[in-house]
Amino acid sequence: MPELPEVQTIVNDLQPLIMNKYIIRLQILDSRLKNLNTKPSLQLIIGQPITNIFRRAKNLVIELANNYYLVVHLKMTGQLIWTSNEQWLAGGHPTTDLLSSNQASWPNKSTRLIIELSNHDRLFFNDSRKFGWVKLMNKQEWLQYQTRLGIEPLSSNFSWTDLQLILKKKPTTKIKQVLLDQHCLAGIGNIYADESLFAAGIKPSRPAGTLTMIEIKKLHSSIVKILTTAVAYRGTSFSDYRDGRGQSGNFSQQLQVYGRSKQNCLVCGQPLNKIKLAGRGTHFCPNCQK
Repeated sequence: MPELPEVQTIVNDLQPLIMNKYIIRLQILDSRLKNLNTKPSLQLIIGQPITNIFRRAKNLVIELANNYYLVVHLKMTGQLIWTSNEQWLAGGHPTTDLLSSNQASWPNKSTRLIIELSNHDRLFFNDSRKFGWVKLMNKQEWLQYQTRLGIEPLSSNFSWTDLQLILKKKPTTKIKQVLLDQHCLAGIGNIYADESLFAAGIKPSRPAGTLTMIEIKKLHSSIVKILTTAVAYRGTSFSDYRDGRGQSGNFSQQLQVYGRSKQNCLVCGQPLNKIKLAGRGTHFCPNCQK
């Protein structure tokens, strides 16, 4: 599933392409998007200019001039594909047509929604497994939805004392589980939790309440640094993600522990371990992380 850096990369790429464009038509090809497929919803969307596109947690949000929001979550296999004449830009789960830019194949059987914009631009929402979603929310609904989400780790409001308060509320919960909890911190997933904990020298299975003030400060710094660097590198890509340009993210070359089970630690040379923690594959160095 795309995490904060991957979604932010797609947002950064789409922003100059769809900002101030008008939505002139919606083609809804999946009945599961019932929130959009009503006459009142369509009346609120059609004819509206896009005034902003931004990320909140792992959600991509398209803001309309009438203070309504199209909120997109790509989940496991979602894609967003923008096309205009001979140009295209795509991000999300790779498929043959996404990687080859074979526009003749769009829409295809995985296409769930087509947003037609002014200047003949089109934005496709594809999702082969149909776990992803697009929902229309008014301002109150959007604000209410955000109450379920934790603090943004790349916001100026996120200090080490904020992290300290979060950990105090879950003293017996394993530290990695806290980092993955979207109610606590918004946007961190499996990759960046493992990398941040390694950078801070903290074992993923440690109870959150056992971290010292020094360790909390180091973890806070590591989270911010890892995520900032990952955004700069356009995210991390394995088999199931492409960035907004349809390319693999480059942060995969910077990974220290994730996906490197049984390989030697790049710091101490000892073999890395992989365990299951809350059902998630978790990578760490038993020597460098305490």
